[in-house]
Amino acid sequence: MKNINFLLSITALTFLAACSDSSSGSSSDEGAGSGSTTPASTLPAAEGENGIKTSELSIPEGFTFSTEREVSITLSVASSQSERGFMSLYSEFKDGVVDHTSQFIITPMNDETEFQTSVMLPNHVDKIWVEVWYPSAVGHEITQSVDIVDNTINAVL
Repeated sequence: MKNINFLLSITALTFLAACSDSSSGSSSDEGAGSGSTTPASTLPAAEGENGIKTSELSIPEGFTFSTEREVSITLSVASSQSERGFMSLYSEFKDGVVDHTSQFIITPMNDETEFQTSVMLPNHVDKIWVEVWYPSAVGHEITQSVDIVDNTINAVL
């Protein structure tokens, strides 16, 4: 029984010692290079010592922190059906495979319909994927990649 009490006491002391705050300054070996301070050689260079001053930084003309831009879209279908169809626009695709979670517009398309709108798109998007489909012609969708030029999309599908 005494061995169990002794082992439990040692375990409790070990846990308490592990929980103590070594950065509080109460340690006597802290001044002897305990490793808790950062060596001066790893600190950033002081101003004038191979460093760049803030006044030396330059910002390119027209720079903004904006992550998106407004894009004007005008799309029409040259060979549209006489019945109602649908057009879907996607921002993410690769080799004709569309990421359906990137769909940002779905709209009905009728005969002689021109679709016009403005949307906010991320700066990294330089093309969109357009799909036009009709319920009576499933399997014969019109699909096309369209470039964004000067924040404008104009296409006849």
